[in-house]
Amino acid sequence: MKLYSMRDTEQLKYEKALEYEIFIKEEYGFSKEEIKKATCIFDIWWHIWLFSKWCRKYNKDAIIHYFEPIKELYNRAVNTLKNDDKIILNNLWISTTEWSWKIKYNNEKTMQSSKYTSFLNPKWKEINVNYIKLSTYLKENNINTIDILKIDIEWMEFDILPSFSHHERCIIQNLILEVHILDKTMEIQWDNIYNKIINNFSTTKVYKSWYREEIFLLRAKK
Repeated sequence: MKLYSMRDTEQLKYEKALEYEIFIKEEYGFSKEEIKKATCIFDIWWHIWLFSKWCRKYNKDAIIHYFEPIKELYNRAVNTLKNDDKIILNNLWISTTEWSWKIKYNNEKTMQSSKYTSFLNPKWKEINVNYIKLSTYLKENNINTIDILKIDIEWMEFDILPSFSHHERCIIQNLILEVHILDKTMEIQWDNIYNKIINNFSTTKVYKSWYREEIFLLRAKK
């Protein structure tokens, strides 16, 4: 019989809640039609691969590029998704750099690990993870179009989004982004980022979080 620690029990509880949000409530349901037609999907850090599996429910043929920088979670993804040869698993994080760097890993709520700390990430230990630039990854994999780019990277969106070149923004057909407005500085930064988004996409829509007003989903499409 397997014995679970208090941390394991808490983690399982959060993972079950996330699974309910993705598969039952279908938090990303607004993107179903685009996912059905997609040939190339980027899932940038969704820690326990639920978005990738949910996409597969509606599209059996798309190539999904899955990015998870934390080794423990990446190994779990490999275990779960190893029979799907159309999901490319990367033990990397898309960011503005291309080297190993520290991340604040919350092993009680792994989905809230981040480069930064806030009330969302009060308990953590630093670990090293590997990063790669989007431009480098696109070139190495000969990718010219991203049909769906989904980013949920715990307020590091304020680092990565401004770093995208005009070319990179142009090849992204649909953007699904979780945004965390945790202070006034981020609010100002978000205004600047949002202005760039609306200049590159024909429609945008905001979906408020069920839990906190500081967090919301943005959908942008060409």
